[in-house]
Amino acid sequence: MTSRLSRFGSSARRSPWAVWATGAGVYFLALLHRASLGVAGPEAVDRLGISATELGSFVMVQLGLYALMQVPAGVAIDRWGARRVLLVATLVMGLAQLGFAVATSFPLALAARALLGTGDAAVFIAVLRLAAMWFPHHRYAVLTMLTGLVGMAGNLAATVPLALALGNLGWLQTFAGTGAVSLVYALLLLRPAVAAPYREEPTAPEQTAAPAPTRRAVADVRAAWARRETRLGFWTHQATMTPGVVISLVWGYPYLTEGLGYTGARAASQLSLYVLATLATSFVVGPLAGRRPTWRTPMALAISLTGILGVAVLVLWPDGHPPPVVVTAAFVAFAVGGPGSQIGFHIARDYNAPVRISTATGLVNAGGFSGAMVAAIMVGLVLDLRSGGEVTSQLDYRWALGSIAVLAVGSTLAMSLTLLGVRADVLERMGRRERVVVPATERWWDRAYRRLTRRPPLPPS
Repeated sequence: MTSRLSRFGSSARRSPWAVWATGAGVYFLALLHRASLGVAGPEAVDRLGISATELGSFVMVQLGLYALMQVPAGVAIDRWGARRVLLVATLVMGLAQLGFAVATSFPLALAARALLGTGDAAVFIAVLRLAAMWFPHHRYAVLTMLTGLVGMAGNLAATVPLALALGNLGWLQTFAGTGAVSLVYALLLLRPAVAAPYREEPTAPEQTAAPAPTRRAVADVRAAWARRETRLGFWTHQATMTPGVVISLVWGYPYLTEGLGYTGARAASQLSLYVLATLATSFVVGPLAGRRPTWRTPMALAISLTGILGVAVLVLWPDGHPPPVVVTAAFVAFAVGGPGSQIGFHIARDYNAPVRISTATGLVNAGGFSGAMVAAIMVGLVLDLRSGGEVTSQLDYRWALGSIAVLAVGSTLAMSLTLLGVRADVLERMGRRERVVVPATERWWDRAYRRLTRRPPLPPS
């Protein structure tokens, strides 16, 4: 019996799907923890005696540290491996939730959310690293989509199920329970390491003359960011996902309840529809991004413009009270940004060396969450300036949501300009008969960009 269990454990450690599923389970917990404050906000205000601005600062600090830790997390994964980093992340997130469960003051609760953002930062890019190292290249898009779906399931668990747990079990038992689950789950990551079949071994010169860890990390970050394609992934991630993250994690619930007069239950249901729409559109955007590489950037542009349109509709609707069907349509537009943001990871995966995949992915992932942090702060500042500390009105929320559109427009412009540069590089390489990852066909906007940037015209084909 012991021998059979040993053989089963050895087989599981060498199974790509078992390795990915173990990492994806951590991502499920990460999204559950990350979004847990969405339905617990009103109870947090009562329990901790805080203001709405202080409540918003929980998400701002959490997302800010998440974005700040993306590059260090990517470097750590490239250096120590995804399994070790996931183990540490799972323990940190569990301890953070336990700390949040017992916190009775604002500083302690804020420290717990900061710790949660730090632990959460490495999870997604670590799971993508497992996908890249344990599966062939052509399956990466599917694994990215599946990872996103697992995360969305965790996000969904943080809506109605978590609200029911808070109502029936209470604050302490709910948050302590989710933290304990993470600590127990960490036992699955204590398995012995097994060599991944698609990892890239360093060459002999690199082994004999390896740079110091700090210099190597800095060199990897510079090399990844120096690639125009990595910067394209950064702006793609930010332009597509920022409106949805800001709405779903911090300001959607107050906008619906205070701005539009929804009940708490109705607002929670609207957020659940947002998560379900994200799940549904993942089955469309993910496969298309994987099977149609030439469609990736056009889809990203369309998705970012759709998100901007969704914000504009909510802000500019006559009398500021759009009907429920319009609000739902706008939330669906925001939801598509989640799957759309994964296009940035495809770009980073295609154009960076395997030894720098996690570093490049971390840079891309920092795009969306840094944008969401800035947008969340901008919304709060506009609300404070408009309301003057009094009760916020529907008009105040219209001005505040408009600030999200301003940031999204800026990110979309940056993505468009970077894309034109990438296309110019690709067309030049194609003219020299060099291999390109995704071929391009010259269009009028490519010729206009070449004239504006004073690049020489392409030779006739």
